Amino acid sequence: MQNAQLLLNPLLHLAIIVPLLLIFMKERTRENYLRVLSIVVCYCLYSIALVLPYLFDSLHFINGSWNWNGKLFGLACGVILYFLFRRQFADNNFFTLKQNKEGLRSALKVAIGLLSVYVLAGLLGEKEFDAETLLFQISMPGLDEEVMCRGVMLGLMCSTLREGGKPSRSPAIIINGILFGLIHALSLNSGTIQFSVANFIWTGMIGYGLAYIALRTRSILIPMLTHNLCNFTKNLLWMFC
Repeated sequence: MQNAQLLLNPLLHLAIIVPLLLIFMKERTRENYLRVLSIVVCYCLYSIALVLPYLFDSLHFINGSWNWNGKLFGLACGVILYFLFRRQFADNNFFTLKQNKEGLRSALKVAIGLLSVYVLAGLLGEKEFDAETLLFQISMPGLDEEVMCRGVMLGLMCSTLREGGKPSRSPAIIINGILFGLIHALSLNSGTIQFSVANFIWTGMIGYGLAYIALRTRSILIPMLTHNLCNFTKNLLWMFC
C-alpha cells in the first residue's frame, strides 16, 4: 500500500501543474503540447527513480538514514532524460558552466538572499551532530534536484511557456517553484492526502529563487552550488548553535 502511494504522489503534483502549463502555453502548437507531455513523462520517471530503493531491496546498496540510493538513481535519471529530450529545449539549455554576464549580478543577489534566509533558519533550530547529514546535504540535493528541476524541467518549461515580461514574472520559474513546493509538501499518507502549507511556502520560495538564478545565468551551476550550500549551512548551524 505504502509503495503504491509513493508512485501516486507525482500524479497529485501533475494534476495541479499540467493545467497551469496549458494556461500559460505561449502557442497552441503540436510541438508545445509534446513538450508538456515530455514534462509529465520526465517528472514521472524521475519520481519513480527516487523511490526505486523502497520498491526493490536489491537496489538499496548504500546504508544510511538518508536516501542516498534514490538520489543517485534520480541523478542518473536526470542525466539520461537530458540527453533524450534536450532537443526540445535547445534554446533553454542550462547545462553549461558558462554564465550569462547580463544576469549574473541579479542572480548572485538572489543566491545571497537565499543563503541569508537559510542562515536565519539555522539559528532558530536545534539538532544533534550527524556527519552523514552534513555529507548528504553538501552533495546530493543540489545535484539530482538541480539537474532535473532546474535543468530538464525548467528548460522544457521555458521553451513551452510565455515569457511574462520581466524575468521575475516568468511563468516558467513561477510554476517551477510551485512544483518544487508540491514535491516537498503534498503527499499521500495511509490513503490520506496531506499538505503542509508551511513546507509549500518555504520550498516553493526556494524553488522559485533557484529557478530565477538558473534563468538569469542560463546555467544550473550557481543554483546547484547555492542549493547544497544552503542545505549544509542550515544543518550545520542547527548542530552547533
